[in-house]
Amino acid sequence: MPKPVRVLFVCLGNICRSPLAESIAKQKAKELAVSNTFHFESAGTGDWHIGGQADPRSSSIAEQHNLDLSQHSAQQVTHQNIHEWDYLVAMDHDNRLNLLAMGANSHQLLMMRQFEHQKNNITVIQDVPDPYYSGENGFEDVYHMLNINIESLLNHLLEERKLTNSK
Repeated sequence: MPKPVRVLFVCLGNICRSPLAESIAKQKAKELAVSNTFHFESAGTGDWHIGGQADPRSSSIAEQHNLDLSQHSAQQVTHQNIHEWDYLVAMDHDNRLNLLAMGANSHQLLMMRQFEHQKNNITVIQDVPDPYYSGENGFEDVYHMLNINIESLLNHLLEERKLTNSK
């Protein structure tokens, strides 16, 4: 059995967006019967929440959608561990720039919403906004953005894996 594709969802502090993305991805992979194909985790580019739980508002939104963030413990991605991952999925352009500065390879770096909008065969990439200062609605909005995009992301990763395995 091939080793799982290692995917790290990345935001700023690893307490709002990326833990939700990780949890949704695990749920979607289970629904698609591809859980064994992937290993998902999340991390922040900053270090101020290491070891902390998910933001209570993220946990609340997760619970409302039958997800569980109660075991989440924030971690940081650094230049020392960045190459442990097959793919890094940035929530916004600042996260992407931080990952590149840490030494991420552009081929391993994806944007969370890069599969969402296409006009005239041009992809319009938008950020997943940080809901930390936006109140309850911001967390619900982020959940929906992630939920809409993760299945497309998984399909992309499955196609990449198929292409890699056929070589």
